[in-house]
Amino acid sequence: MQVSVNQHLPAVILSQWPSRNSDQTFVTSSAAEKKAHTETEQLTPSTHKNTITQALTADEQSQLHQLKNRDREVRAHEQAHASVGGPYAGAPSYQYTTGPDGQRYAHSGHVNINSRKIEGNPEATLQKALQIKRAALAPTQPSQQDYRVAAGAQQLAIEARTELNALLQDAQRSSNPAANGSTIDIFV
Repeated sequence: MQVSVNQHLPAVILSQWPSRNSDQTFVTSSAAEKKAHTETEQLTPSTHKNTITQALTADEQSQLHQLKNRDREVRAHEQAHASVGGPYAGAPSYQYTTGPDGQRYAHSGHVNINSRKIEGNPEATLQKALQIKRAALAPTQPSQQDYRVAAGAQQLAIEARTELNALLQDAQRSSNPAANGSTIDIFV
């Protein structure tokens, strides 16, 4: 296990971690550190983690709390896009910040969405556009970029409806060229 060196952690905590040597020796230089080393050997990984967390200052603990909350928000937001986007959405991708505990926390993210029209199939394009719009607006708090994607999907839906209506009108004209007063179904 590797822990990044943080100037705010006491040397006792940092010296408790095994070195990269195969013999797993600890670097200690005082009796207090040797005692901490002996006590650490008896700790479970979760207790070890708590020891490091407890060694953080109040400001660092506050920062860690904020990072954890942001990580949860970002992951839920991007997962909402991915799950509703279905086959048109890629996997979530995240950008990370390293916290005072040495762990990485997502601070932003994105999901790629395939928003191209389906050539030759305006009905499928319309369904795709509607799903993309739902995916863009799926998170509880959509971002400005999410609203832009939803607007683009809405425009794609309008274009698909226009193309679909033109095809339907052409089909009706060709099947009833001499019929007067015939009706045309137009999708809006």
